[in-house]
Amino acid sequence: MNTRRRKFPIALAIIILITVIYGSVVIGNQISIRNQKLEIISKNKETISNLKVDIDNLNEEIENSSSSDFVEKVAREELGMVKPREIVYVDKSMQSNNNNNNNKNENDLNN
Repeated sequence: MNTRRRKFPIALAIIILITVIYGSVVIGNQISIRNQKLEIISKNKETISNLKVDIDNLNEEIENSSSSDFVEKVAREELGMVKPREIVYVDKSMQSNNNNNNNKNENDLNN
């Protein structure tokens, strides 16, 4: 009895090997792309939550805008107004530091 063993074709083995390697590379790339997309989604969710907090704060400011405390705060901080017979003290060292910083920032912008 002469039994012949059938050999596994080398060409088929090479095709299977190439297919497995190609599949591994494609899956690896897809995992990488998925991770990038998940990172973008998490950053967007964080941005959305920060914007919701800002919106809530602005809505609260809008609700409080008719109060006298809010009007006084805006008049003092943004318009520089003072009450009658009120004395405002200005710290020259703080003012000169602010001027130096402003000049430095302007020089940086010009360069």
